[in-house]
Amino acid sequence: MPIPFKAPEDCARSTPTRLSGPSSSPSTPYSAHIMASDMGPSGSSNTTVHVRGRKRFLADLNELKALCKAGYEVRGLQMRQLRAGDDEGTFECTIFGADDQHLVSLSFVVSVSSNHTFFCFSEDADVPAPVLRAVEAIAEQSARPIQEMFNKLLLALGSKMIQAYVSDAEDSEEEGEDDWETYNEHSDDDYGIVPTDPNSLDIGQLQRDFIETVACGYRPGFVSLGTDDFVLSTSLSIVALARDIPPRALMAWDRRLLARTQHLTLLVSGMRGTYPVLQEDGTLSADATARAVGLHFHVGLTAEYKPLKEHAAEAVRVFGLREERSNPRPSPPEPEPEIDVKEHWHGFQSFSLSDSLETLLNDYFLRVLRSRLRYGIGWAGAEVLCWEAERSQKMEHEIIESVAKRIDDAEEEEKALARSYRLPPDPLSTLEGRTQPNLLLLAFCYLIRRLTLCARYCLVCHSKLRTDYDVLKPYVCDSGLCAYRYYSLNHGSSLEYEICAYPETVDLLVSLAYVAALGRVLDEPLPVRMGLRVVKPSSLTQEMCDFDGLSRAEMCTAITDLIGKLPSIKDMKRHLEEAPQAGRAKRRLKDIDPDIPDAAWLVLRWCVASCTAHLEELRSVEDRVQNIGSNWRQFRFSVGAPDAEAKYRAAVVKAQSENANARNYPSLYAFHGSKLENWHSIIRHGLWYKTVTNGRAYGNGVYFAKDGNTSIDGYARGASGGWKNSAIGTNRCVALAEIVNLPARFVSSAPYFVVADTQWIVCRYLLVDTGSLPLPAQTAPQLPSDIPFVPLDPKHPTTIAQAHIQIPEPSYAIEKILATRRGEFVDVEYDSDDMRIFHGQGASESAKAAEGEAENALEEPTARDADDWTHDPAWVQECLEHLMPPPSEASPTATMAVQRELRMMLAEQDGTRSLRELGWYMPPDLIGDNLFQWIVELHSFDPELPIAQDMAERGVNSVVFELRFPPTFPHAPPFVRILKPRFLPFIQGGGGHITGGGSICMDLLTADGWSPIYNIPGILLQIRMAISNLEPRPARLAHNWNLAYHMAEALDGYKRAAATHGWKIPQGLDRLAR
Repeated sequence: MPIPFKAPEDCARSTPTRLSGPSSSPSTPYSAHIMASDMGPSGSSNTTVHVRGRKRFLADLNELKALCKAGYEVRGLQMRQLRAGDDEGTFECTIFGADDQHLVSLSFVVSVSSNHTFFCFSEDADVPAPVLRAVEAIAEQSARPIQEMFNKLLLALGSKMIQAYVSDAEDSEEEGEDDWETYNEHSDDDYGIVPTDPNSLDIGQLQRDFIETVACGYRPGFVSLGTDDFVLSTSLSIVALARDIPPRALMAWDRRLLARTQHLTLLVSGMRGTYPVLQEDGTLSADATARAVGLHFHVGLTAEYKPLKEHAAEAVRVFGLREERSNPRPSPPEPEPEIDVKEHWHGFQSFSLSDSLETLLNDYFLRVLRSRLRYGIGWAGAEVLCWEAERSQKMEHEIIESVAKRIDDAEEEEKALARSYRLPPDPLSTLEGRTQPNLLLLAFCYLIRRLTLCARYCLVCHSKLRTDYDVLKPYVCDSGLCAYRYYSLNHGSSLEYEICAYPETVDLLVSLAYVAALGRVLDEPLPVRMGLRVVKPSSLTQEMCDFDGLSRAEMCTAITDLIGKLPSIKDMKRHLEEAPQAGRAKRRLKDIDPDIPDAAWLVLRWCVASCTAHLEELRSVEDRVQNIGSNWRQFRFSVGAPDAEAKYRAAVVKAQSENANARNYPSLYAFHGSKLENWHSIIRHGLWYKTVTNGRAYGNGVYFAKDGNTSIDGYARGASGGWKNSAIGTNRCVALAEIVNLPARFVSSAPYFVVADTQWIVCRYLLVDTGSLPLPAQTAPQLPSDIPFVPLDPKHPTTIAQAHIQIPEPSYAIEKILATRRGEFVDVEYDSDDMRIFHGQGASESAKAAEGEAENALEEPTARDADDWTHDPAWVQECLEHLMPPPSEASPTATMAVQRELRMMLAEQDGTRSLRELGWYMPPDLIGDNLFQWIVELHSFDPELPIAQDMAERGVNSVVFELRFPPTFPHAPPFVRILKPRFLPFIQGGGGHITGGGSICMDLLTADGWSPIYNIPGILLQIRMAISNLEPRPARLAHNWNLAYHMAEALDGYKRAAATHGWKIPQGLDRLAR
């Protein structure tokens, strides 16, 4: 007979201790409230997370002992008698079923690391076969904390006992072991599908999180996997992403990002049918802990805003077939296929940064979030705390005081970065009154933030890079382990893809590395800490040695020797593109010639992967600089941090405000020549002047010549030798750079430009002299007539051999790509699953039921708190004195859309228990016969905000808005303006994204930023967040706050703001405002 079993409660009786922290804003300097923080021990999910090795094992084991003492139970099973084993890294315990009946005694052997892998066995006799299989399966699981392993084990055992109990009830004559054998062992595999209490999925909370996510400009999604399991998604179209991250940076990181219309998508899995899964402090909820929730994050590209069910299931799968290879060293990844931009595609596809971002999210995101919630600090400060705790192998509360200054410095640095980077919104600093963190929004904002700043962090350990130069493409820090993992384990972009797609660029990089090594001028980063074994230079016996132990000169000799053994890039490309033989795997580089040492292939990868600039050969005539000799190959050349362009543009704007000539000719173009051996370093570090190579007769700075021949003949000298297998035949290199047109501020302007401020310099082109070798065929031999060329200052003409050159506008090519992507983009509507979430329905409810519930809600409003916010009809009527008549134009499509929004608004308003928490109010008595004019109030701002204090001081109950809908709604945005009170204008020190006329200064309310997927509650939330934002200045009431805004000034303010930011005004706006 099976062991007696009581109905499972499906939750653990002992849950992690909840953390508490200060209530101060995340933007408050941490040092201002250190002593307010709880310095005591916290829950097991947070205190040991940074500890490694034996300390982590002992700390986890002690916490688990405490849980056992309190009564650790999952699904009716209890773990007792937990004790350390006789040997190091071992422990034992006993599992009891209902009525204290012994189930099994277990012994564990643990591999000690940050998380642990386990080997488990039992010395009991007659262990039921399914229990034995569950125990043996522990060794196949991925590394995880001890408590998570036990949660998973007890859940699996509990499921098997339920099945056995039910089987026995149906046929009591069958013996116990037979009942065990009838259970399907795969019913609780790593897919995370478990029987779920329907109440575990809080549709109301998910609805609020979805609306907040949409309000921030992102698209949430719900993908049901069946059996109550699901995946959540958040996405942003690449077109929208290119507005926040410079397109040149996206192209440098992975050219495929802009190769077609697609979405950057984050999938969150492992919730086991439960939502929300986080408590107020960021730890797992009791229900999530009982169900062994293990959150997993997946980053990739999708054709639409979320993947199809089968693609989502494949993306989050945590098991699969593994192919054993005779060679234990990981082989390079297979070549990535070329993209057919015309072919409609599906799936969830990774890109070059997916692995790094996924590791960051899975290993650190929840830790960083908990630190933020506990100590009231921002993302940057929480990262400092988490990384230092991991480095020092101490608990956060033990080091918090010692790193307070570093936390403040990190927060200030991030504020400075926000001036040149467009960082995503911070939901924790703008949304008040939350009970649970919005996991979906927080995770995606953190992902976008780290993607935007990826070039400032190590790709492997994710810590901040400490270099004296800025890079465009992300790289690794100087840690030996990071370098080894990056090169040996193939992190980063695919070498095979680069060879097949851009062979000329790879050829150039290898040639320049060879020349630099030949000239003994190789600079950091060097191919060290990669485990290279090379023939010792000058060894007569071919003695092998570690590359890292060589002198700098010997390293250079070894590199030239290894590169010399490589075949040509053309041969590599031909080999990779050949069809493999039947039954064979796709071709690998090392299969070309088994005599080529592994170290040579690693050096090849180093030549390509260590290039932190963007190089792309220009073959189209419309992209090339005109009137340059036929022996010059042209490469688009971008180097420096992703925000270098923004800093340069800011310098140009400042120059134009100071100089009349700069207003007509904002930029100068000039040439920079250097020895061929120096270009390996230049394309990694940029143009700087740490090293003197040609003298500095005209002062310190970067030297430029207006005539190309000056640089070519005088400074761009060749090398004594080159890579014999190069197809390019690199003889000389010259850069063509764009410079701020303020020569009076240069160190010298004659006979050379000498520029000291490198932020005034942006490299645009790299010109490579190929000698007599033929250039590749151009894709468009005829020069199109519509190419915009840069207007060059006639006072400082750019020439080669006294002949004027023509330079295409730098933004022309990338804007052409973006225009194509925008033209291809189709904003797909939410599917039925997501619309049910937005309407607050469960997956099994119908739309008809939802409408009935909404009508009932209108008839019988939900009872509200006694101290809730109260609508003031007299104040609103006072605001409506100068209200214009409603719009006169309408359409059937707009009418249906506005009616739908109105029903949703009223249902949400009447269904809420707290208007104060809702934050907005739509007076039902002001809903007239015309649907296209709404009156809405925003109220109950955070009392700590200056605007809330101003309103309280003057007795202002709410901010009253008018919304006017165009006949093209929902394909065009409504016009939103304030009626009263009047705000302090920006030019007088005000903020809150409110124009001087009372209209809202936000791109999502323009033709460029609007999307038909936006809903009005989400728009109101976004406006509320904007008014609450303290950056760059807080919103304040004007001294004449009681003077109503008029439509004409609102319209003028809206147009001025759109013109300032380059936003497109919706068609028909003037008619809408009449």
